[in-house]
Amino acid sequence: MPAAASLPHALEYALRWLGYRRWRLRIPGVQVAVRIGGELVLDTALGVADASTGEALSSAHRFRIASHSKALAAIAVMRLVDDGRLRLDDEVQHHVPALRGTDAGALLVRELLSHGGGAVRDGDDVAFWHLEGDFPDVDRLLGIARAGVARVPASSEFKYSNVGFGLLGLVVEAVTGSGYADAIDALLIAPLGLAATSADLPGGSGPLVSGHSALHSSEEREVLGSPSTAALAAATGAVATAAELSDLLRTVTDADDRLLEPASRRRMRQQHWTTTGRDGAAAGYGLGLMLREVDGRTWVGHGGAWTGQATRTLIDPERDVVVSVLTNAIDGPAEELAVGVARIVGTVLDAAAPHPQLALARSFEGAFASMWGRVDVVELGGRLLAIAPTAPDPLQAVDVLTPEGEDRVRIAAATGMGSGHELAIAERGADGRVLRWRRAWRMDAVAPVPTS
Repeated sequence: MPAAASLPHALEYALRWLGYRRWRLRIPGVQVAVRIGGELVLDTALGVADASTGEALSSAHRFRIASHSKALAAIAVMRLVDDGRLRLDDEVQHHVPALRGTDAGALLVRELLSHGGGAVRDGDDVAFWHLEGDFPDVDRLLGIARAGVARVPASSEFKYSNVGFGLLGLVVEAVTGSGYADAIDALLIAPLGLAATSADLPGGSGPLVSGHSALHSSEEREVLGSPSTAALAAATGAVATAAELSDLLRTVTDADDRLLEPASRRRMRQQHWTTTGRDGAAAGYGLGLMLREVDGRTWVGHGGAWTGQATRTLIDPERDVVVSVLTNAIDGPAEELAVGVARIVGTVLDAAAPHPQLALARSFEGAFASMWGRVDVVELGGRLLAIAPTAPDPLQAVDVLTPEGEDRVRIAAATGMGSGHELAIAERGADGRVLRWRRAWRMDAVAPVPTS
């Protein structure tokens, strides 16, 4: 059985896993899109768009995708490079005369794209990130730049900078002779036929999701504001749905030549710096793209942290796979969820062969629980697995089950602490579904996602 035939089954489980994780972590809403070979194979939403009203979240709701904006800005810059209108080694002051003679003006386009310019992250007053005052307009951004942006020498280390991408926005405006939002429309949105995506608010069509505060200091979530980002739009202003975001960022893969030349796509994905992700995993950064390893493969993409929203996109540029996960809570574990979906999909794409007893293996599937925990039994990538959905990574430590007849499985435990080499007995109902497990396991069937 080819991977394509097993993919719907894996996506069905990914959706159940996401539903449970959303419930367990009390995330208001999760929107997810998976695109493989350009085809949108999953596009759905779970939970609510606004916890204060109970409005259901749909796949049409638009999210503030925050620092995904940097990937959009980088694609726009690389389009201008491909057209010969801009060079990666151009200094900012070559295009923005107002910054001649300043340290900001001497920065290279390449340095800004890779966060290698050593520039201040947000300026010396970050009140706007706390919804206290407006984001910097052009005059204020130029004022920050003229006052000196250098915090470490350029090209010496990775230093994330929203101000740096704001300066790139000024470069794009100067080269195109139009406002930044109009430039993004012309360079990205119109060629791809996107309707919901925009460089900032206002713009795009479709309802806007509400962002929610975190639970780190309160048991209740508060609905948060979502202002325009003004001159920092290139750093953090963009708005999109998961489906459109997955289509837009697919343009950095090997297979997609709609926007960029092959060399530009490769340059964007080339690692310039080694960093550490928010989850502590080793990561890297290219030109407007984050890099991280999942199951031995390098995935590129970006994440975004907005006032009340957290988002993440992972792209396997060789296999042409894109996973976008958008959450509407500031503490939404978008990275964790995106990696989990990528791993579930990857089990099918990497499978050497189907399960030798596929129908029998899948007959054991279901969600089961006891006072001690919870297990999903599911066939993925040619193996029958027992997955703990309470864990942040669905495939980090799984028991592999071998059917020995219609009513039992032999457990190959993930660790020596489990029930390795022992038998679990399945008791089935009249419809053939497993109602409970006995012997090495003692669990009863439960709903895939609790209702209360």
